[in-house]
Amino acid sequence: MNRSFYALLVSQTATNLGFALYTMVVVMHLYAQTGSTALSAAVTLISAISRMVSGVVLPSFAERFRLPALLIFSQTTQLVVLLCLALMLTQGVSASSLVAIMVLLAVISFFNGWFSPVKSSLLRAVVPENERVKAIGLLSTVDQTFQFAGWTLGGVLLTILGQGAALGITLALLIVSIGCMFLLKRHGKQHEAAGLRTGQEFVSGLTAGWKILYRHEGLRVLVMMDLIESWVGTIWIGAVTLTFVKEALHEGEAWWGYINGSYYLGTIVGGLIVLRLSRRMRGRLTASMLLGASLFGVLTLLYGFVSNSMLALLLVLLMGPAYQIRDLAQETMIQNSSDEQTLLKVAAARSTLIQLITMLSIALIGIVTDLIGVRLVYIASGFVLLVSSAYGFVQLQLRKKGASLEREHL
Repeated sequence: MNRSFYALLVSQTATNLGFALYTMVVVMHLYAQTGSTALSAAVTLISAISRMVSGVVLPSFAERFRLPALLIFSQTTQLVVLLCLALMLTQGVSASSLVAIMVLLAVISFFNGWFSPVKSSLLRAVVPENERVKAIGLLSTVDQTFQFAGWTLGGVLLTILGQGAALGITLALLIVSIGCMFLLKRHGKQHEAAGLRTGQEFVSGLTAGWKILYRHEGLRVLVMMDLIESWVGTIWIGAVTLTFVKEALHEGEAWWGYINGSYYLGTIVGGLIVLRLSRRMRGRLTASMLLGASLFGVLTLLYGFVSNSMLALLLVLLMGPAYQIRDLAQETMIQNSSDEQTLLKVAAARSTLIQLITMLSIALIGIVTDLIGVRLVYIASGFVLLVSSAYGFVQLQLRKKGASLEREHL
């Protein structure tokens, strides 16, 4: 791996760790000041909506600026807005200050939403095709490890150091991330900024990624599988997993933590497995993705039936590697689908669709769980995941729509 890849790796790790830490600060501050769970939950909702909007407009901005410059601008903006937010959190809570905090949160989340699609496009530019599976595996493994540490130890860090110090760490992480952007050096053909564009060209940029997703048969199948899996993916949000632990496993809150920790541990192990198998996966991306997706569906289905806590823990641990194999193979296929600039449009459109489906699913999952019971929710989700895998097998393997995604698009 080259220096540019490791700069991207550090930048991603610092950005995601900082975002997790600042989110915890805001949620804990709002809950401590107001005692309102709804206000605390609104942080997640505002973040999701803002990130969805950012995915819609990103392609048009990407046409006008170099991608590293775009990330430097977005993260510098987050840095400035975060400083404003830190000042707001030192004041008492009133109606006007709550509105101001929510607006600042929306701005931070909007620009944070640019990172993942731009990172995907830059990854293609800094890593040769023969190292791409390994690179994506390493990015994912390191990211999952630090996110696990961030969300697990963040509460302890806040308790020991306080909100001010935690926000200070977040600011430092953003500065590190921005500094890494100056170390990027892309190989191959470089994208040139297009300069100022007309209103018609701006609108065209908004729809470009959607048109590509619709026209490219292989990508269309991958995104359809993504949407199906995102719809049922909200069974793993805190409220549903806690309900399952209490009602199906008859355990306390401690086991809720064990289940969450086990899944993260599984994803870390899965990333290490993919790193070891990266060479074997080249040329077998479709088969690897379908195998991982099928295993994840089977394990979710079995999880819905279990009553033994240790068996549930084992199943969740095994889900991590299954999901990592599926996710990393799919990400590599998307990387292979198009050139650097087109990939950004595709990634932005895909991210927007997934955010939208996830938001709708979050809004409905609690109602569905109350209606049919938490155990049946997991069993039904397992069946849906297997249907998604079967759809992918027919379209990508039997009808050969995934053939063009096995190797890099030239």
